[in-house]
Amino acid sequence: MCGILGCVGDEVSSVLVRGLKRLEYRGYDSYGFATLGDSGIYVVKEVGKIGDVRLPSSKLGVAHTRWATHGRVSRENAHPHLSCDKGVAVVHNGIISNYLELKRELEEKGHKFTSETDSEVIAHLLEEYLKDHGLKDAMLKTVRRLKGDFSFIAMFEGVEVLAGARFGPPLVLGCGSGENFVASDVLAFIDRTDDVIFLDNGELVILGKGFYELFDLDGNPVKKRPVKVAWEVADVSKKEFAHYTLKEIHEQPSTIPRALIQDDGRLKPFLEALKGSPIYFVGCGTSYHACLVAKYLLAKVLKKPAEVILGSEVGYYSELMDGGVLIAISQSGETADVLKAVRMAKAKGMKVYSIVNQVNSTLARESDHFLSINCGPEIGVAATKSFTAQLALLELLVMGVAGKRPNLDGIGEAVGSVMHDELMKEIAERFKGSNDFYFVGRGIHYPIALEGALKLKELSYVHAEGMAAGELKHGTLALISDGTPVVVINPKDETYNETMSNAIELKSRGARIIGVSDEPSSVYDYHVKIPKLDWYAYPLVEVVPLQLLAYYMAVLRSEDPDHPRNLAKSVTVE
Repeated sequence: MCGILGCVGDEVSSVLVRGLKRLEYRGYDSYGFATLGDSGIYVVKEVGKIGDVRLPSSKLGVAHTRWATHGRVSRENAHPHLSCDKGVAVVHNGIISNYLELKRELEEKGHKFTSETDSEVIAHLLEEYLKDHGLKDAMLKTVRRLKGDFSFIAMFEGVEVLAGARFGPPLVLGCGSGENFVASDVLAFIDRTDDVIFLDNGELVILGKGFYELFDLDGNPVKKRPVKVAWEVADVSKKEFAHYTLKEIHEQPSTIPRALIQDDGRLKPFLEALKGSPIYFVGCGTSYHACLVAKYLLAKVLKKPAEVILGSEVGYYSELMDGGVLIAISQSGETADVLKAVRMAKAKGMKVYSIVNQVNSTLARESDHFLSINCGPEIGVAATKSFTAQLALLELLVMGVAGKRPNLDGIGEAVGSVMHDELMKEIAERFKGSNDFYFVGRGIHYPIALEGALKLKELSYVHAEGMAAGELKHGTLALISDGTPVVVINPKDETYNETMSNAIELKSRGARIIGVSDEPSSVYDYHVKIPKLDWYAYPLVEVVPLQLLAYYMAVLRSEDPDHPRNLAKSVTVE
C-alpha cells in the first residue's frame, strides 16, 4: 500500500527524496516529506507523482507516498500529518479501524484535525501522551489504543530520533554506518546499507544516528541481529528501459532459469507435502493464477486433486479446511489476505508451505517451510517476472514428486525468442481504441488467459475478460461483434484442435484473432509465434507476449505502466 521511510544521519534530505522515489510503486496519489530544522519540523506535501523536490539540509526526516484509503486525494490528506502543536509528524501505512472513536475523544480534549484521514489520529495521540510521558511510553500507550493493521514512523521536534511500530504491514530497519533507516521496504535504502532487521508484528523501534532500540508491546527489549539482503543496487535501476515493467518483462530469460536453482534440502519438505492430501493452494491476483496452473499440473502429472482458493475467500472455506497442507503463493510475502489464510490454517493445525520472492517476508517467517523464486526485486506494480518464476518452481516441484525433472533446458532462450516487442506494439496500435478484449484458452492455458486479461486491465484500463475457450457458447459469444479482438492461446498440444474450432467460430462472428501458437494458421489475423515445447512449459512462454501487449497498450494510450491507477504493489491491508 503506502510507502513510508525515515532516516537519521549527517545529511538525510537527498536520501529521503531518492529513497521515496524507489517506494513510489507502493503508492502515488500524493507524497510528502518532513525534516527537522532549527525552527522545528519542516513539511512539504503535494498531490501526484513525486516531482523535483528540494528539501533543506537536515539530520533527520520522514517521507511518505500515499495510496488513498481514507479521504480523497488532496494536499491536506497527504502525509506527513502533524499534531496540533506541530511537534509530532507521522507517516503511516495501513488502516486504523477505530479512528472515528479516537478522533471524537481527541476533539473533546481540544485537538483540531486538518485532514479526512485515519492516520492523523496517531500524531494527536502521541502529542497527548507526550504531555505526561517519555517518548517510549508515549509510543506504547499510542499503539495500545490503535486497532487495525498499520505501521507508522514518527518524528519529534527537538529530538534527533525516530520511532516506529509494526502491527501488520511490513517495517524494516536499515543499519548503516553513522546512519539508520526505517521503511516499508528495503528498496528505500538499499543503496546505503544491506544490513537489515525485519520487525515482527507487535514490535516497536526507536532509532538515532548511532543506535536503535527494539521492544515489544509490553516494553520489553527485543534482541535481533541484522541480516544481509542479497539484492544489488543495480537491480533497482531501469537500465536502458523506459519503464520498470518493460525491464522486468525482458529479465525473464534469466529469472526463469534462476527459479529452478533450488537446494535439495529445502525442496524435500515440499515434495513430501505434495504427496499427501488434501492440498490447498491460496493466492491473490497473479499468484492465484499460478495456483490454478499448479492445480492443473497436479491433476495431469500426479492424478491428484487440489483446492485453489482466493486469499480473500479463504474464510468462507474454513469448514472445508480441516487437515492437510496449505501452499501459499505471494511475491511480496506481505499480502494481508494470504497472511490471514495462513494464520487460520495454522490455528486449525495445518502445515503451511509458501513460495515467495521476499525471503525475509512475514509469509516466509510464518510458514513451516518456504521456497524463494529468486527473481530479484520487482518494482512494476503488475507482476511479470515473478509470475513466470512461480510457474517454473511449481513445475519443478510437481515433476519432482513424479520422480522427474522438467525438461526446461534452454528455457531462457525460448523465452527470449518470444520477446516480440515490435509485433505486440503493432497489435497494440491496431487495437488501442478497443473497449473490450477477450483472452481464451483451454486446460493449462486457461489460467494464462486469465493472467493476460488481468495484465491488460491493470496496465491499460481496457475491459478484458479471460475465460475457458469452451465456455464462449455459454453467454460470452453474444458480446463478440465485428472487430472485437480475441487472444486465442493455442499451442499444438492436446487442446489445439478444440481451441482452433473456437477460434474459427469467433472469426465467423467478426472477431479479430490474435493467435498465440507454435503452429501458424490462416484463422489468425495476427500470429504470435512461440517455440515448440513440452506441454507443461508452454505457459512460461505464451504469457510473455501478453505482458508485452498490456505494456504497449498502456504506453500507446498514454498511461504509466509502472504506476497503474488505484493499484498498489503489495496489498498489505484487507
